[in-house]
Amino acid sequence: MKLLFQEPIQAEQLYRLIIDNALDAFIAIDGDSRILDWSSKAEEVFGWSKEEAVGQSLTDTLVPARYAEAHRAGMRRYIETGQAQVFNKRMEMPARRKDGSEILVELTVTVIASTDRPVFLASLKDMTQREELEKEIHRQTNITHSILHSMAGAVVVADLQERLILINPAAQSLFGLDPAVVIGQGYLSVISLFRPDRTTAYLPEERPMLRALRGEHVDGLIAFVPAADGSGGTWVSANARPMLDGAGAPVGGVVVFHDITELRRRDEESARQARLLQKQASLLDLARDAILSRTTDDVITYWNRSAERLYGYSRSEALGKVGHELLRTRFSVPLEQIRDTVQREHYWEGEVIHTTKDGRELTIFSRWALEFHDGEPYRYLETNADITQQVQTERALKRSQQDFRMLVEASTDHAIMMLDTAGLIVSWNSGAERIFGYGVEEALGQHVERLFTSEDRGAGEPWKEMEEARSRGRSDDDRWHLRKDGTRFWATGAVTPLLDTDGSLRGFVKIMRDHTSHRLAEEQTHFLANHDVLTGLPNRVYFSNQLHQSIALSQRNDLPMALLLLDLDRFKHVNDTFGHHTGDLLLKEVALRIRSSLRETDFVARLGGDEFVIIQSDVSQPHASETLARKLVLELGRPYELEGQEVLSGTSIGLCVYPKDGKNSVELLKRADLALYRAKNSGRHNFQFYTSDLFSEQTWKRDREAALRAALKNHQFELYYQPLIDLSSWKITAVEALLRWNATELETVLPNDFLEIAEQTGLIIDIGEWALRESCHQVRRWQADGLSELRLSVNCSARQFSDPKFVTMIPFVLADAGIAPSSLELEVPESMLAQHPEIKEQLSHLRTLGIRLTIDNFGTGATALSDLVDFEIDSLKIDKAFVRHLPHRREDSAITSAIISLAHNLGIAVVAGGVETAEQLAYLKARDCTSAQGFIFSPPVPAQEFEDLMQNGNWSRMNRFPGGSEAAAGSLH
Repeated sequence: MKLLFQEPIQAEQLYRLIIDNALDAFIAIDGDSRILDWSSKAEEVFGWSKEEAVGQSLTDTLVPARYAEAHRAGMRRYIETGQAQVFNKRMEMPARRKDGSEILVELTVTVIASTDRPVFLASLKDMTQREELEKEIHRQTNITHSILHSMAGAVVVADLQERLILINPAAQSLFGLDPAVVIGQGYLSVISLFRPDRTTAYLPEERPMLRALRGEHVDGLIAFVPAADGSGGTWVSANARPMLDGAGAPVGGVVVFHDITELRRRDEESARQARLLQKQASLLDLARDAILSRTTDDVITYWNRSAERLYGYSRSEALGKVGHELLRTRFSVPLEQIRDTVQREHYWEGEVIHTTKDGRELTIFSRWALEFHDGEPYRYLETNADITQQVQTERALKRSQQDFRMLVEASTDHAIMMLDTAGLIVSWNSGAERIFGYGVEEALGQHVERLFTSEDRGAGEPWKEMEEARSRGRSDDDRWHLRKDGTRFWATGAVTPLLDTDGSLRGFVKIMRDHTSHRLAEEQTHFLANHDVLTGLPNRVYFSNQLHQSIALSQRNDLPMALLLLDLDRFKHVNDTFGHHTGDLLLKEVALRIRSSLRETDFVARLGGDEFVIIQSDVSQPHASETLARKLVLELGRPYELEGQEVLSGTSIGLCVYPKDGKNSVELLKRADLALYRAKNSGRHNFQFYTSDLFSEQTWKRDREAALRAALKNHQFELYYQPLIDLSSWKITAVEALLRWNATELETVLPNDFLEIAEQTGLIIDIGEWALRESCHQVRRWQADGLSELRLSVNCSARQFSDPKFVTMIPFVLADAGIAPSSLELEVPESMLAQHPEIKEQLSHLRTLGIRLTIDNFGTGATALSDLVDFEIDSLKIDKAFVRHLPHRREDSAITSAIISLAHNLGIAVVAGGVETAEQLAYLKARDCTSAQGFIFSPPVPAQEFEDLMQNGNWSRMNRFPGGSEAAAGSLH
């Protein structure tokens, strides 16, 4: 049995005593149905002796032959799956005896988990003695359970007649009892328990055993047990529980006593010190609240005069008593929960019910503080205030305001107020206090119009609301309101009437919710959708709508209007010389100067880049538009002071007039653009009107196309190269080829100024093929000079992909140059994927050849996430617009971080373009951006200059920072 039940010797003896003397037959078997144990009752019932049965299979003894296979199948199922149908259930079945006869038994099987094997304990009951056996089994089981779970302290067990039926060794030692003498004796006659005063015995009905026999649970009852020889004694803490039979009826009681003598000694020392301090506590007697102190066992050690007056107990009557018993305290939450809170937070406050000496119940607001001494809990300090009258008043008030309270409780985040029939506020909830800023005292009695704006008050809205609610049963309330501090907020809600039982009006309920954040978010979203983020001016979308409206108004009023198209002079020079940050500052200043030059009726917008447009309404006065254009040329030509440096720019302006120069918005824009083109060709820093002898748009495009064809024929195109830097290895991994048009010896034209014409005319096909061949041969020469891993990055357009020869031409160009497909990287603008989905198949084909793909200007288009996976994109290139304001603009920082995180999660590299400052570079490096490109390293330069940079090791412009390029670069790792 020691192998089956690893319990103390007393438990094993008790187990054997129960097994061998029980009215049921008990057997134990292993997983192979071999009998491990066979009780005396089993011998009597079934005829086999223990020696004959142990080691035998259950199917060879008890299980009838017709059930043998079912028994073995059930055992196998349990061993394999851990599932069985008979465990912990009572089942009736036939059992075989030694003489071959069968009897009907009630079977209960319990599995006992073991580290090496399962053991099954079976109880078999002769059905003819069921009732008597059940009673005996329950009695024996409850006794065994109580004993086995109370061995840590002194355990005393009694039956319902208060007769002792068991005392453990610890109880024998504590009370000096001899089991042979006291077992069967009355509990009260052999065990003495005294109150904490050591002299007064507990009344019989207060004793823990009798309380347990009544069905109570007792925890932590403090008692004194005097020694048998009269020399001192022992302090104990008693816990008691009733023993219940199978039907839940009490059959006895168990009391466990714990020795707390040493703890009590310390508490008594604390009490002694408290009594000494009490002499100096006269000021506490002047307090209005009842003040007392208690030991950690709740024994009262201090009791002020206010406590005497409040509870009716004198100080001498209270000291030494257990506080909760003296005052018969009822708690709103369990006492143990309160003690846990005090132990954890050293403080608790809440409402309790106390009973005075004369039997009155008081509602008390009680505060407890736990005081520590030498790091150990020492005593409770308690203050009690009588709030009985206050609570009663509050309850009466709540009953009288039940309608309003229900509304408030249902919507705590709403402003809820009740109005009388005249609109005066008669009720005001905490939500209204929070939203409006008025306290209850300030709001009650005031008219509701106080909460409305002056415009709504002037329009009579407060009275209209109440009248609509009265006549229609509801009035929706969505408008601006006023707070106490004068600020406005947007609220949504409703006003409904309150009717008496006879149908007469007795007032209104107004419910509101602050939706300012939603309203402002909507306005902000609308503003961002229609305005330029940098300058705050209306954007192209807003301008387009405004132009249509202005044309309609001009036509209706028969008044001419002018359209002025502005383009900044030398803006590229400013960006290249001072950087994009200074370029942004210039655009902001230009926007301010334009605004200050216009009338309130005029309209200005930023179309993008350095291009602005103005709608000048009503130019019926002679020279009105010319005057404005001349003013703008002078105003925008003045020097700009930007971050301590003087910057020169200027503007060129093209003008046209409605309806003389165009009948609709498309014609007006085209002709203003033609006028602007002539202003630029006229030396810039001037304005030009559209005239009938101005080049038509077709002529201008035709001339531009001819110039581009001549440029390709005369070798006027040149490739510039800008490096891409790997931010982990700090090496150049790729170089981007960028097209330049050397129109004259003094003028180099950037792609933005001619690519649109090249796209529209189809010249981009020939120009793009030339650029690809030239850059591939150049990169092959660099690879041969030692840069074997250098990749080439080339930009592509939608027009190129529309040519069926473009995709088939690329492998031949690579083979002719002698570079691998993996050395070529095509950059495709994100917007192109959305606008030209037909190119996706061509991209997939190129990717299968080993050519790398990069989505350029990522974050400005509408690429589906599935495209990033379907095409196996190699990298994303974050648009310069997001990098430009890093890390100072929160929105751009959030978008950049999101793009980097998305790319990494998809296994895609990330390139940041337009990096100009160390702050931008540090921000990108900290977020594991893969590569970067920008002026901080090098601007686009011709091939020979790029070679010189590589040979000199001076490809990085980091040396602009103190400490040289290596130190600066190192600080960013």
